[in-house]
Amino acid sequence: MVKTRSGARTLMLNVISALSVMIINVGISFFLSPYIIRTIGVEAKGFVDLANNFTTYANVAVTALNAMAARFITIDYVKGNYKQANLYYNSVFWGNLVIVAVLLIPAALIIGRLEYIVDVPVYLLKDVKILFGIIFTIFFLRTAAPNWECGTIVTNRLDRNNFPEMLTNLLRCAVLLTAFSLFSPKVWYIGVAALLSAVLMLVVGAVNTRKLTPELHVRLKQPLCSLKVITTLVGSGIWNSVAIVGNMFMESLDLLVCNLSISATAMGVLAVSKSFPAIITTLSETMRGTFGAEMTIEYAKGDKERLLASIRRAMKINSVLVTVPAVGVMVMSGALYRLWVPSLDARLLQTLTVLAMLKYVFFSGATVLNNVFPTVNKVKYNSIAMIVMGLSSILTTLVLVHYTEYGIYAVAGVSSVMAIIKNFVFMLPVTAKLLGYKWYQFFPQVGTSVLCFSFTTVIALALGKVLPTDTWLHFFLTCALIGVLGLTVNMMIVLNKEERKLVLSRIKNIIKR
Repeated sequence: MVKTRSGARTLMLNVISALSVMIINVGISFFLSPYIIRTIGVEAKGFVDLANNFTTYANVAVTALNAMAARFITIDYVKGNYKQANLYYNSVFWGNLVIVAVLLIPAALIIGRLEYIVDVPVYLLKDVKILFGIIFTIFFLRTAAPNWECGTIVTNRLDRNNFPEMLTNLLRCAVLLTAFSLFSPKVWYIGVAALLSAVLMLVVGAVNTRKLTPELHVRLKQPLCSLKVITTLVGSGIWNSVAIVGNMFMESLDLLVCNLSISATAMGVLAVSKSFPAIITTLSETMRGTFGAEMTIEYAKGDKERLLASIRRAMKINSVLVTVPAVGVMVMSGALYRLWVPSLDARLLQTLTVLAMLKYVFFSGATVLNNVFPTVNKVKYNSIAMIVMGLSSILTTLVLVHYTEYGIYAVAGVSSVMAIIKNFVFMLPVTAKLLGYKWYQFFPQVGTSVLCFSFTTVIALALGKVLPTDTWLHFFLTCALIGVLGLTVNMMIVLNKEERKLVLSRIKNIIKR
């Protein structure tokens, strides 16, 4: 059996390193977005997000082969079946090269005919096409590279990827600041900096895989891959592609709908309002990802009790760490937008932000249950639910946009309502049944999330009314106090005495190191 790291220390190291990456990304977006809006226009912000959404659409084809690769590679590698793990590894690599070759032509057509696909202001057309070209290049580079992230996943050493990513993001920020300072501002500078960061992270992935899992390597002789392996991966992964399509209908098409149905300016406003909800989503998904590796390893070992313990601990920690910033965004975003983008309507932005954040009122902790589906290789159920709710979401949004006056509010809010319905009706009961429990096993977690949200919201509203938020210093001091009090309340409500001591001691130990 391969040696992997597990336990509370590894979990906290993975969590802290992942949070560090997220904080750097937030900082970059926080300081650069107002400058982009001020110098190039709010539409430019929308096109940056839209370009990334287009690669999400292309990722549907890639996901069918790649979605379950890490799961199958990890299970065989942990069991010491290096030959089979390596066969999965190579089959994914050579399959990805074929997919890249197929997608190059439609990508080129989209970029060349972009003005006929979306509403692009004439003065931005050339720069937006360059941006799209760079973003697609990043997508193809990542897809064509071997599955290098497996090294850190198999050995549960996510920190070896997270800390270098933090440094490359700092470099990305430096490149952007230099470019905007020395040259005339262009939106495609963002793509160039992201490309540099992506290339460096590919190098980091190659080094990690070579050091942590030396048995995984690309073959240049027969057999290059296995049709049976590819069929197995696609058979499981195709449902992840279906889930991505469902998520596209529910989340990723909103900017495109706004662009085509309302205007490019409305798309830019919506993109700004999604900035901080996107941070909370990233936080939630980052936390979920740090628990996913441990869950897969425990499942591979066949230890169901430790798997359940891992899920319960993950739900608690996720609830503690997600609730406070989620409440902060909902309550304080009005003051934040007035300081951050004073040229835009802060009240409108806050309303759109709150609409996008509604699902976290109930599911700040339970989102980690999404890890159950790939862990037990039952992604089909989740994918069907995603496509049903996604289609319902996009159809409802289009009806409301075209036949009512809700417009941009419908684009922002319908997906949140559909997500809440899906999680209540499907995710909570089905994940419980897949793990062999009564269908209502995880419903108490919803009550815990609502309780945490209620207490933290009362704290935030009270302090927001009493303390000033008219300057950046006052705003950050108020937010810091809300954060400290909210975190304290959440830890007291959600975690027991031993868990609180464990979390605090691990954080202190890692900081000292």
